Amino acid sequence: MADRDETTPRNTIYPGLPTSKSGRDTPDSYLTGYPLSTKGLSMDRRRFVTGTAIVAAATALGCRNDSQIQEDRMDSRTTLIDGASVFDVRTGTMQPATSILIKGDRITAVAPAAELNAASGIAQGATRINGSGLFVIPGLIDAHVHLSHILYQSRMTGDEVLPFYLGHGVTSIRSTGDNVPAQRLVELYANDHPNISPNVFRCSFLIDGDPPWHPDVGWALTDPAEVATFVADMAAWDVTTLKIYVGTRREIGRRVIEEGHKHGLVVSGHLLDYHTADAVRDGLDCIEHIYTVSNFLLDDPNDRHSINLESDTALRLIDLIAKHETRVDPTLMVFWGTLLFMDLPEVYNHPDHETMPARLKAFWDSDRERRALDWGAAPLSVRETTWRKYQKLTRMLHEAGVQLLVGTDAPEPQVAPGASVHHEMEFLVECGIPESHVLTAATLENARILKQEDTLGSVEPNRVADLVLLNADPTIDIRNSRQIQTVVHGGRILDPTIILGEAPST
Repeated sequence: MADRDETTPRNTIYPGLPTSKSGRDTPDSYLTGYPLSTKGLSMDRRRFVTGTAIVAAATALGCRNDSQIQEDRMDSRTTLIDGASVFDVRTGTMQPATSILIKGDRITAVAPAAELNAASGIAQGATRINGSGLFVIPGLIDAHVHLSHILYQSRMTGDEVLPFYLGHGVTSIRSTGDNVPAQRLVELYANDHPNISPNVFRCSFLIDGDPPWHPDVGWALTDPAEVATFVADMAAWDVTTLKIYVGTRREIGRRVIEEGHKHGLVVSGHLLDYHTADAVRDGLDCIEHIYTVSNFLLDDPNDRHSINLESDTALRLIDLIAKHETRVDPTLMVFWGTLLFMDLPEVYNHPDHETMPARLKAFWDSDRERRALDWGAAPLSVRETTWRKYQKLTRMLHEAGVQLLVGTDAPEPQVAPGASVHHEMEFLVECGIPESHVLTAATLENARILKQEDTLGSVEPNRVADLVLLNADPTIDIRNSRQIQTVVHGGRILDPTIILGEAPST
C-alpha cells in the first residue's frame, strides 16, 4: 500500500449528522447518549484533575491499614490445587493431572500430580483443593473496558461494577479511556477490596480534537508542542495506555506514539481522522474496534455498511497490520449489543443482562431509541451482513498472523461487565478461531498488551496466582469458560456466587 498523504480526505461514514464547529462530521456520539458539546461545563478540566488528585490521596491515606493486615496474613497462606487439568498458554493444550502450589499471592510450583501432591514436602501444611475433574485457566483479562465513561451517564461509579468482573473470572481489566483521577480512585478501591475486585490498569483521557467527542473523558490535544507535556503528565499518573481517539490528526497522533514509547507506554487507537494505515506505520501498538479497520475499506465512504473485504486495499491493510505486529482488539460485543442489533429482544433481553444494576439498564434502555434511528435504521438484513463482514475480517486478521486481543467495551449498552468477556470469546470462536487461541488471547496476549506477561496471563511459577477453576473444558467448547467453580485472585480462594452477591442490583 502506498503511503497516504496526511491531507488525503478521510472516510465520511456518518451521513445525515450535524457538523461540528471545526467542520468535522459529528459521529453518532460513538457509543454514548450524551451531548457532544463542552459548552456549559463549569470547571476547568485541569483544575478538576488537580482537585480529584487530592481526594485520591486522602482516600489512599485513609484505607491502607486494614488491607495491610490482610496482606500480612495472606503471605503465610499456602494452597495446593491437586491433580487438575491445567491450561498451558504456550502450547494451547490442557495438561492433565497437574498440581499447582500457591504461597501468598504467587504460584510457586506447577508439576505433574505424581510429583507434586499433598504428600510432597513443599506442600506440607497447604490447604488442599481436590482438582480432579477441574480445569484451570489463568485469570481472564478484559482488554477494553471503561471505568467512568457510560457509568457517569448511568449515575454509577466504577467501583460498583468491579464484582461483576471478578465473579465471572475476570481478574484484571484494562481501561481504554476514562477520567484519569476517577480511574485512580477506582484502582485504590480495588486494591483495598481484593476479594471482590479485579486488578485495574488505567488509561489516559481520550486524546482527541477540539472539541473532544466525549467531554466527560476526552482531552483536546491539537498543538504538537503540547504533546510531550501531556504524555509526561499521563506517565506521572502511572497510566498503562495512551488512547488516541477519532478527532486526532496524524501530526498529533505520531507525536503521541513517539512520546508514549519514550515513557514505555502502550498506545492504542480508535481512529477516524488519523488513517489506520498511517497510525500502523507510525508505530501504533493496538487498534481498538474492528471497524477501525473496516471503516477504511468502504466502497462508499458515506455508507458504513459498504465494506469490501475482497479489495486490494483490504488485503494490503491486513498485510500492513500483520507486518508491523500491531494488535487488534475487535470488541465484537459492542457491535452486536450496542450498534447493530440493539433493537432485537434476544439482544436487549439476553440472560447476561438480568443481574445488571437497574441504573445501568435504565441508561441502556434510554439509549436504545436513539441508536435505532442511526445504526438500527438500516434493514436487519443489511445489519446482519455487516456483522458477518466484521466476523470475516476478524478471521482474516487472525489467519494473516495478526494477534487479536479479547476486549468488550463494557459497560456500553448490552455489554454486561464480566459476563461479556465470555460472550466475546464465543463470538471469536464463531469467527473460526480455535478455542485454545481465544483462551490464550484472553490471558497471555491481554497480559502482554499491559506489559504484564511476567506476572499475569499464565499458570507458571513466579506468576501472580490469578486463576479460574472450571467444571468443564473450555478448549473443547469455549462456552465452558462460564462453568466457574472457584476464582483465585492474588492467592485468595473465592466463591464466585459470594463475589457476585456484593454487586449492586439497583
